[in-house]
Amino acid sequence: MNAESCADAYWVRIHEGESHLGAGFLLTRSFVLTALHVVSGASGDDVRLDLHLPDGKRVPGRLCDRIEESDLALVAVLDAHAYDLPPAPPTDRPRRGVAWLGTYRPPDTKTALSGRVTHAPITHRSDAHGEFTGLQMTVDQLVHDFAGYSGSPVHAVPADAEPAEWPVVGILMEQELSRADGSRDTNVVFAASVQHAAERFPCFDIAHLREVAAGKPMLVPGPRPPAEPRPDPPVDIDGYLKKVRQLLEDGLITPEEAARSRERASRALDAQWLGGVSDD
Repeated sequence: MNAESCADAYWVRIHEGESHLGAGFLLTRSFVLTALHVVSGASGDDVRLDLHLPDGKRVPGRLCDRIEESDLALVAVLDAHAYDLPPAPPTDRPRRGVAWLGTYRPPDTKTALSGRVTHAPITHRSDAHGEFTGLQMTVDQLVHDFAGYSGSPVHAVPADAEPAEWPVVGILMEQELSRADGSRDTNVVFAASVQHAAERFPCFDIAHLREVAAGKPMLVPGPRPPAEPRPDPPVDIDGYLKKVRQLLEDGLITPEEAARSRERASRALDAQWLGGVSDD
């Protein structure tokens, strides 16, 4: 197995039907970690997603948890036990000065990315996608626009480590924009620390995993419940009737129009206090 193929086993292309959404990677055999903005193009929170693996295998998934303030999302692999998926990749905290490698390539793109970690750990605040703890990196390839690489894994390449030991240290999130004209014409990108990202999701909490090891059932996140409908604001019946009376006295509406308005007010009062039940 060559060096890149060791790091090539974990990335995932996320699709909804024929629509390609972006990248993620297998954090475990059962969960794919990605950036929330990658899956924001899906038609809903509970839709089925198709996860395309490097070996050509396709497995079903579903968005199961999100952290909006950090732009992170977790996709559950449905019936994960039925597929021969790779084990969890080695992970590590990000370190400054280490070379990095990303073997993921967006569809119809030949370029894989690599470079060097210049700052770690950092707290990065995105104008559009929230705040996360992670790393700042340079990219050797002159791609200019790194759209399509978000969500893909960032492997550290320590000089003294074998390829099979290259840990995943981050999840690629976004590109620094040019300060001159705001274009995507820089070779600086930001990644969220994979350990920080995993710690944000309750199902990976260390205390919880210890309980699972002791025999308790594992906490599996599910689809978020639909938001409670907001109640309609109360109707100001008295104010409405005063307005009708004033319009009638000023000659701006006819008595017939005033009567119809009072009838509508009565029905609105029924709906507010009696749930729409009336004697009509």
